[in-house]
Amino acid sequence: MRVQTVTELTASIKQVIEQGFAHIEVQGEVSRLTRPSSGHLYFTIKDSHAAISAVVWRSSALRLHAQLKEGQAFVFAGHLSVYEPRGTYQMMVTRIMPVGAGALAAEFEARKSLFAQRGWFASEHKQALPTLPQHIGIVTSTTAAAWEDVKKVLATRPAYLQLTLSPCIVQGQQAPDRIVSALQYLQDLDSRPDVILLVRGGGSLEDLWCFNDERVVQAVFACDIPVVSGVGHEIDTTLVDYAADVRAATPSNAAELCCPSRDSLRQRLPAISRIKQGVRSHLTHGKQQWMMQQQHLHHQQERWLDQRFYQHDQCAERLTSSMTAQLRQHQRGLQALQVRLQHLEPSHRLRHEQQNLHQCQVRLSKILPHILDAHQAWQRLYDRLQQAVQRIQQEKSNRWLRMYESLKALDPKHVLQRGYSLTYDRQGNMVTQVQGLKKNNGLKIYFGDGHLDVYIDVIHKQSG
Repeated sequence: MRVQTVTELTASIKQVIEQGFAHIEVQGEVSRLTRPSSGHLYFTIKDSHAAISAVVWRSSALRLHAQLKEGQAFVFAGHLSVYEPRGTYQMMVTRIMPVGAGALAAEFEARKSLFAQRGWFASEHKQALPTLPQHIGIVTSTTAAAWEDVKKVLATRPAYLQLTLSPCIVQGQQAPDRIVSALQYLQDLDSRPDVILLVRGGGSLEDLWCFNDERVVQAVFACDIPVVSGVGHEIDTTLVDYAADVRAATPSNAAELCCPSRDSLRQRLPAISRIKQGVRSHLTHGKQQWMMQQQHLHHQQERWLDQRFYQHDQCAERLTSSMTAQLRQHQRGLQALQVRLQHLEPSHRLRHEQQNLHQCQVRLSKILPHILDAHQAWQRLYDRLQQAVQRIQQEKSNRWLRMYESLKALDPKHVLQRGYSLTYDRQGNMVTQVQGLKKNNGLKIYFGDGHLDVYIDVIHKQSG
């Protein structure tokens, strides 16, 4: 067997202990607690038969929910570490829970597994938050700091935003029923919220236990209004966070997620110059289209009328030519009869020819009404043509009038009348962000009924 140095032996022990006791939980009583200026906590964990040194580094001490006191018993979670220069071991504590918290943690995991099997945490059941909510419901205690944090954040949101508080207690045995009733109250309102914030400040596992209750988790899952959970601090996790549509790190973060700020909305507004240019372009294009349609309709009407007049003239000319030819033909026949009568002169022959002439006249008298009827038919056709042209002109005029009214509705003055405003600096440039602005700079803010001249006192830049 090779002889080892003390350093080698201690290193081997350190490896075995730290790997074998990487995650442990120990129940014991606090003894010999010291709090140096470094912020670390040094103490001894003991029971009736043994003791072990322990330390909580400053970074972990700042996140502790439990306040350490001499003589109190806790459950300590962490790992073992060996201090090689002395060959001693101690426990590095990362989390401290009151006695009984271990059972709560086990119950938490059991409920989490059960609710997940029921599908309460499934992503396909998550509802999307509205892009720009008009009405926000808040479920929390009226005395909780979370309520003040939410109000402070939502005060930076659009002024039209409606807030409805459904108060309830958020800690204790009666809290689950009160939270469920508060959620149901918001869903039963005639004017229902667009989104619901379920918020509470930080606390221990016992303080937040009501948000792991089956009734509360089921109520959040079944809520038909999107729910944002903001329970505790960033390191706190409850089963409501898994069932909610969106989980926020803190109550303030929940308020930030549900509605964009006024500054971000202001940046989305298009420049007024682009609006004017777009309106002018639409009006000019619409006017040109209307004039082209009018000219096309006028030319089409003239061509149609010219064609009908030409057809009417041709028909009348053909009728006149036909009637003239028939008259001339009958005249030539009469002249031929007269010549034959002059040569023959028998009385019965004369009467016979007179009868023939009479028959020709009768046939001619029958033809004339047909000619007149044809002329009247063409006249009626021409009247109907004029009515159709007038109706088409009226329809086109009404259509372009509606287009003009639609374009007129895009006038920037109408946008300002709906409650928006536009901000310009003294040089007439539009202001869309705080970047580049300085204190005491002058601004002009235009509203639907006038404008304001203001000076910058304080500039708040949005972090992140």
